[in-house]
Amino acid sequence: MLSMYYDDVMERRHRQAAPATPVTIRIDPSVLEQAAKAAGVYDPAAPPSRLAADVMYATAGLTPPPRLAGASGGAAPKRAGRTWENEIVAYANQRGFQWDKAPLRGARDLLDVTGCLPAGWLIGAKALANGTRLDQRISDALDQAHRAVENLAKPGPGVVSVNADDVIPWQIMQRRGHPVGQAYAVTEYDWMLRLCELRRDAWGAR
Repeated sequence: MLSMYYDDVMERRHRQAAPATPVTIRIDPSVLEQAAKAAGVYDPAAPPSRLAADVMYATAGLTPPPRLAGASGGAAPKRAGRTWENEIVAYANQRGFQWDKAPLRGARDLLDVTGCLPAGWLIGAKALANGTRLDQRISDALDQAHRAVENLAKPGPGVVSVNADDVIPWQIMQRRGHPVGQAYAVTEYDWMLRLCELRRDAWGAR
């Protein structure tokens, strides 16, 4: 059973003042998933009701209002974020990388993992965020990565001298139902191509 405020969507679409009326319909989960992917709003972390609402708003050409966007705050998301940071660092340690959780750096944010910059990486950690669309999560994460690259030029304690053009930022995004090693490792295409160039030059092959 999915309860969606369909009339609320149409009210915003046509600028009417009629109150929202709940509509209950049955949707096969696989059909809902396909619809969400087609609309570009699929988020594997979102509950079916949220996914259905996002599909309706996308179909109407609207952005979900805050009460349907499921934005949440408070201590629980922060705890989830810290836990995810610990998990990705521990997993890297098991693979032989001496990385650690980064301290709070204030305005000079260099993402969430320290010890990886000398090798040319900036690494962030993004835990599951129920109610936030996957495309928005990715966009926000990459915006943060851009700011971190820009922050490399700012002075600060313990600054490592690196060529910012050779630093590749990644956001390690938690994947529901999968182990840490199968999380999403997200970067931008330009950064990926820069990594390809660096490897090509190091290996002497095209």
